[in-house]
Amino acid sequence: MISILIIFTYTGPTLAESILEINNFQPSKLTERKLIWPDWRLPSSINRPGLKDDLIYPDWFEGVWDVTSEIESDQNQEPIMHSAKFIHKTSGDLIADREYNTNSYALSTKTGDFLSVKNDPKSPNRQFAKLTEDRYLETKIIGRLQEKIDNNIFITDELILQILHTPQFSRVSQVETLTEFTKCGSNQNDEINPNDFNICGEQFQAIYNEPGQNLISLPIKTEKSKLILRNTNDD
Repeated sequence: MISILIIFTYTGPTLAESILEINNFQPSKLTERKLIWPDWRLPSSINRPGLKDDLIYPDWFEGVWDVTSEIESDQNQEPIMHSAKFIHKTSGDLIADREYNTNSYALSTKTGDFLSVKNDPKSPNRQFAKLTEDRYLETKIIGRLQEKIDNNIFITDELILQILHTPQFSRVSQVETLTEFTKCGSNQNDEINPNDFNICGEQFQAIYNEPGQNLISLPIKTEKSKLILRNTNDD
């Protein structure tokens, strides 16, 4: 169930001052972190979000998209196809529809190990997924950084605390997911039509043990995926 939360939740996903306008004289922290994957470690330099802070997307994400997600290292696993929606808040900021996106992704995995998902009404950074009648997954975003490189490239990095609750035990882990989104041609070529384009993504994930075990945490598992978002006519 870890994968449920890596896309737009996931996941995913901050204060306006955390959006960095990158120029030629200021290196991108997240580009540098992407380049050293899978040699990541915690703690890192991503910021802790406030209770009400959300991940703010560029306007070119607006609408409903058909998403194809494929793990690069697993040739035997079929791509997962689901839907993702990005909506405007009353403030005008564009955010992911977390409940919609997580439900769509989870149901598309066809594992049968999923019943429902609910956002915490008090914070966009917390979510509860009911797996069975007596098992549920609690997730909380505890770190986030986002960078707008230019009008065509957007990078996010989120650190999520996951707690799997069962009648016998609770298991805690940390999941870091960095995603670089770029506009790409609708026919998978280099030509980008301003009114008709896809969004291509590279997603890098690392899973760590629960916090507090060591001063420095190294990944216990890493995974890289390719994403393609194709605009749909759904409202």
